Amino acid sequence: MSPHSIAFLVTLVASILIVVLIDRILRPGLRGLLEQVVALPAATEFYLRAFAIVVVFVALAAALDTYSELKDGARFMEYIWAIADRLKHVFEELLVVLLVYVGLITVLMAALRRRQ
Repeated sequence: MSPHSIAFLVTLVASILIVVLIDRILRPGLRGLLEQVVALPAATEFYLRAFAIVVVFVALAAALDTYSELKDGARFMEYIWAIADRLKHVFEELLVVLLVYVGLITVLMAALRRRQ
């Protein structure tokens, strides 16, 4: 297995772990918020699944989209920096998605609270 493949696989595995961590941290609080505001179990499941799908696809797209120009005789630290550069793109994309999702949930919460 080439060092380029190893760097790619490390980036892919790290991206998946980041997504799982984000999902596990945010899911309980988001579920409670949606259950209280929406009061529809189907809507709560929909928003939670939509959140998970979007986060997974964005992280995978960012991990697959990035390319680092490593030479064949690159040293170990060059691969570490390449992996860090790829993960930087993953974090940037996830930050944008999380900010948009928080904005949407805030608007949903404000609109439904006003109706109730």
